Formats: sequence, C-alpha cells, structure tokens
Amino acid sequence: MALQENYVELRGLNKNYGNFRASNNVSFAIARGKLVALLGPSGSGKTTILRMIAGLEHPDSGEVLIDGKVMNDVPGNERGIGFVFQSYALFRYMTVFDNIAFGLRLKKAPKQEVADRVHELLKLINCEGLEKRFPSQLSGGQRQRVAFARALAPRPSLLLLDEPFAAIDAKVRLELRSWLRRMISSLNITSIFVTHDQEEAIEVADEIIVTNQGRVEQVGPPTELYSNPQTPFVASFIGRPERVDNYGDFQNFDSLGTGSYALVRPEFVSVFKEGENKQYLRAAEEGIVEDVVFRGNLLEIRVKVRNSVIPSVRSIVQPFVSVGERVGVLVHRLMIVHGDNVDLVQNRAITSESVVI
Repeated sequence: MALQENYVELRGLNKNYGNFRASNNVSFAIARGKLVALLGPSGSGKTTILRMIAGLEHPDSGEVLIDGKVMNDVPGNERGIGFVFQSYALFRYMTVFDNIAFGLRLKKAPKQEVADRVHELLKLINCEGLEKRFPSQLSGGQRQRVAFARALAPRPSLLLLDEPFAAIDAKVRLELRSWLRRMISSLNITSIFVTHDQEEAIEVADEIIVTNQGRVEQVGPPTELYSNPQTPFVASFIGRPERVDNYGDFQNFDSLGTGSYALVRPEFVSVFKEGENKQYLRAAEEGIVEDVVFRGNLLEIRVKVRNSVIPSVRSIVQPFVSVGERVGVLVHRLMIVHGDNVDLVQNRAITSESVVI
C-alpha cells in the first residue's frame, strides 16, 4: 500500500506572547484530503496553531510546510488557504452572491466565471434562491454555509475553520456537522478545524490532534484516542471520566500506590437492581444511588461505592432506579494513571470462570 502524502506539516513551532507560551515545540503532519480536528480546552494553543498555518501569526521558530514548501515568509493570501471564522465574518451590506464572489473578484476573475462559480457553490451549500438576500435575512445555519462557500470560492487547496459551529444552536449544529463532513469528503480538500467540543471532533474528524498548554498531547483517529489515551491529560479530557483516588477499595483492582489514581467512565460501570444481574455476581459491589438524571434515551446515574462516587448510564428500557436505592455495581475496567503512564485495567474477576453464574 502506498504511503499517504502529507500536505500540511509543522516542525517544532514555537510562539510566545510575552511570558505566555502559546505553542511549545508543536510538530505534526496531515495527509492530503484529510479532515482533521485541533481539539483542546480554551488556552491550549489550538487557535494559535491554526493562525500560524494561515499566515495570520508568525512563529518565533520552527517551520510551516504546505505541499512540501516552507511557508513561513509567504503572505497568507498567497498560501492557497480558505478560512472560515467563528463569527462568519460576512459583509453585512453585501448580498449572499457578493459575499461568495468577494475572493474571486479580488483575483479579478472574469464576470462569467464568478457567476458560474457562485451558482455552483450555492447549489453545493443548498442555498439556491438566496443569492439576493443579505446576511441579516439568513438563519445562523445559512450564514455559516455562506461563509463556507465564500472560503471555497477561490478553490483553495487547504480549508481552515475556527470553531465553525460555536455560534449556531444545538439542532442546526448537529445538521451542519454531518453536512460539513459530506461536503469536504466530496471535495477531497485538506481541512483543519478548531474545536473545544470533543463530541464534534469525534463525529466529524478523520484524525484528532489534542492540544494542551501549547503542546500536542496525542494525534490519532477518534477511535484510537478514545480507546487508548496515551497521556493523563487525554485520558481525563476525552470521554466523561471521573477521578477516583481510592480505586484499590474496589474488588479485583490493585492500587499502584502513592500518587496513582483511576479514571472511570460511565460506560465502564454497570448498575443493576436486585435480581437483575445475570453474571459476575461475586465481582459486583453494593452501592447506593446518589443522583439520577433523565437524558431522554438513557439515565445518567451517580452511585456511591464505599468511599467513592462513580458515574454510570442505564437504558430507559430497563426499570428505573431511584435516589437512595441500594443497587449492584459492576466496575468493568478502569484507566489507572501513575506518573505519565495510563493503563486500561480490566476487572480481574470478569475473566475468571469462577465468578460467572
């Protein structure tokens, strides 16, 4: 199998703002045609990385390469990049048509070419018939689609998106995620988008780059980052884990000693009412339900086991559990953090035939 060609590559990028280190030796590569998410909390350096790729910021050291060429001294408008801003940044007094045509007109494209390209993009973004409207006459989702079209109009080879769904309501945001993935896949354009929303990154991206305090923590496909976090930060940031310090109190888990702790995700824990359990009876703990939150298709449960309160989820097709109810609790696995290491540890009893009913 041929190796994928890297289209974007960052080599040892550093960027300081006074005493603040926004980028700390950032290096990674992105294959041509991939849709990649820069994921991290606020202040983690993801937007600074995006702006250095775009030429809106200049690194203090290191190199930005696009299609094998060093771009550090190339102006942003000569890098072949389309940029979609969080706030849309549409021109308020221009129609949809004129907004989309803006970049083409700057390049002095022929009038007919501009018209053909704008109508092609209006069809692509499902906004045909809206070309004479102004941004104030559009919904949030329509404005964001027009912003995408404007960025795509000059046929960029790289598309950058800074929190593209942040200003849109939840229902439209879900629709636009699916639409963006389909659109970029059909165009086969290398794309990088910044987000702090892990669900968004997991759903949309081919690959995720996790940033923290100016550093790259881990790079990989969404399934790999979720199932095999390599650093304590990624383990605590991806999913919805809760920290348990005295995890050695649980049956069939041994403590690694001082300084170690466990992270437990809701899907690592099963909660069952009396008489419900089918197997692993002797591996179960007794717990007391402390909180129940109805989420429509499931219940989010917090249950106290000995000295720890841990999360779980339960399908609504099962009988409801109530606050204060005594329940059985089976901890299937834990992510145990010791120093810089993260180990996924299975409940020993689950693999033992002696505890299976």
